[in-house]
Amino acid sequence: MNDHMIDRERVRDVLSIGIAVGVPIWGAVGAWTAVTVQNYPWNQWVPFANGASKGVLLGLLAAVGVATVLADGSRPGWRWAVFSCALIGGGLLGTIRDLLGPPTPAVYFEDSIPDERWYGTTMLLHWTGKVVLPAVVCAVILTLLVARPYRRAQSVLAGAALALAGVALLLLPMIASALAPEVQGNGQHVNEGFKAGLLCWVLGIPVLAVGMLRTFSLRTGRRGARTERMRSR
Repeated sequence: MNDHMIDRERVRDVLSIGIAVGVPIWGAVGAWTAVTVQNYPWNQWVPFANGASKGVLLGLLAAVGVATVLADGSRPGWRWAVFSCALIGGGLLGTIRDLLGPPTPAVYFEDSIPDERWYGTTMLLHWTGKVVLPAVVCAVILTLLVARPYRRAQSVLAGAALALAGVALLLLPMIASALAPEVQGNGQHVNEGFKAGLLCWVLGIPVLAVGMLRTFSLRTGRRGARTERMRSR
């Protein structure tokens, strides 16, 4: 495998792992929201599903930041450049949203947080825990991946991890809705659960398909290369 092919496979690995890691990391942030805000049982699992779905986008953005650095080639301090670009990619959207104002209230009939209460300690705590922390974890994992010498086996594992993330997105609405309290309230509350589940399925299908395609094609390529080497002997 020449250097150009290795670089191309490494970028694909980064994109795959970015998504595969983003789903559980930002899903965990959503799960924390669902657990800590307990006075809206009609859609208690919705933040979990929305967080996992958001992880697909944010993990992909973090990976794109890493791929941008890899395209420029290795240079002094490139690991810090990889980490920084991944951190920016994973945290930029959340940072912009926090700067624009408080998030939509999760509690039914609760008013939005006034600006004088939001801009300060409240925003800093929210930004640190729900924006920066998951972005840092994702950036560290991607940096460690890039720092490793390339092996074809890691591409197979990256494809398998992407496929597992797709399976998780497809199963999450059913598992979460079975564990969470029964949907209550008006039609809007029911629709929130339906939209969150539909988003997981819409994202989960292509993620699973790409992960399976990448895994099987790489495994087939490995078997073909091994057979070819045995014949040449």
